[in-house]
Amino acid sequence: MSKSEATLGLLNPDFTVKKTNRRRNTGCQFFIMGIATTLSVASLAIAIYQAASSHRTVHITSEHRAKAWPLPPPHEEVTKVARYVVHTSEWASIATISTALPIEGFPFANIISISDGPVNRSSGTPYMYMTRMDLSGKDLLKDTRATLSFSEAQSDYCKNQGYDPEDPRCARVLLSGQIIELKRGTAEASLAQNALFTRHPVMATWPAGHNFFFAKLNITHIYVLDFFGGAFEADVDEYFKTDPFA
Repeated sequence: MSKSEATLGLLNPDFTVKKTNRRRNTGCQFFIMGIATTLSVASLAIAIYQAASSHRTVHITSEHRAKAWPLPPPHEEVTKVARYVVHTSEWASIATISTALPIEGFPFANIISISDGPVNRSSGTPYMYMTRMDLSGKDLLKDTRATLSFSEAQSDYCKNQGYDPEDPRCARVLLSGQIIELKRGTAEASLAQNALFTRHPVMATWPAGHNFFFAKLNITHIYVLDFFGGAFEADVDEYFKTDPFA
């Protein structure tokens, strides 16, 4: 191609079209960059909000489901702390008097899933789904007395605060009383089923051949340790009248 042909080429419509396309491409790039920037800013804002919100909630994960709860009540509101810890807990340690021959008569501790109600409704009464095939279930046939121990270390609150599970500021609640089997078909058995199956859906799939039954702890005594200075004995009647989130 000669120099004159090249010069004439700059004046033909094709050159203008190519130049216009470059401008359109540049505009498209700015548009895409704008969207990307907006999304990045939105993501950052969400991350900041979530980080800020995490300081106002505690989390408990059960069956791969995470539940966020409000922060616990002040430690001086001991009865409310007891209701809060019991309601937010998914499990507890149960202590019975062993009937197993090698350790008969010894205190025997076990882990048991519990619920005092659906996440939006606390009753204060721990309900359980038990079987006599379990060691604790066998113990209760002879002696219904038991103690349930709950720990705030079950959530991420103590970890976030840097509290060891044995630190008094990582609240512990101990409920003592008798384990009572609930008769199927009664209103309270239905209440217990709803309380447990909404918090522990897998229970609905447990084998019928294991003869599971619903039970509750009839509370007669409450100890709360949520700060330095020793355990506090909470009044049972006041405990049931207290709203954990009021």
